[in-house]
Amino acid sequence: MALNVLFVCTGNICRSPMAERIMQARLAPGSGVVVTSAGTHALVGHGMDANAARVTREFGADPDGHQGRLATEQILGASDLVLTATERHRDDLLRLVPRAMRRTFTMREFVRLGRHLPAPGSGDLVARVAEVAAQRGQVPPAGPGEDDIGDPYGAAFELMQACGAAVSSSVDGTLGILGLS
Repeated sequence: MALNVLFVCTGNICRSPMAERIMQARLAPGSGVVVTSAGTHALVGHGMDANAARVTREFGADPDGHQGRLATEQILGASDLVLTATERHRDDLLRLVPRAMRRTFTMREFVRLGRHLPAPGSGDLVARVAEVAAQRGQVPPAGPGEDDIGDPYGAAFELMQACGAAVSSSVDGTLGILGLS
């Protein structure tokens, strides 16, 4: 079954498009997974930040052609898995679409909750997302800010690289949990 994955950050020019493009690059052809991104306060129509694009290339993905877009109720409604950069993004989205609770996580939260599950079979990816959501309340919570990937916009290039490494690690963890690595 197909899975629509949405990555969300603030401006949709750094963290979420890096995650989108890195995941796209790591998915096998024919995986049935569609990956997109958006922002809670998107710079609509803007390309990826130059440093974010450089880091995206360093992680083997193509940043070209990205255009920022706003996370809307319609986009959220069409997504089977929503992965945000921070808890605040997650909370903002859940205020917009409360019924998305069981499919909306921070990138790091999804990995933290899912790594406790047995390896997935070749089953339904949407059902796998539900299995991860069922771990809420079963797995100890993260400490304050531990599930967040901070905003590197305007920071030194080394911070953008660190952000890219965190995003890449989260993408790899997500692919493993979904049985797509």
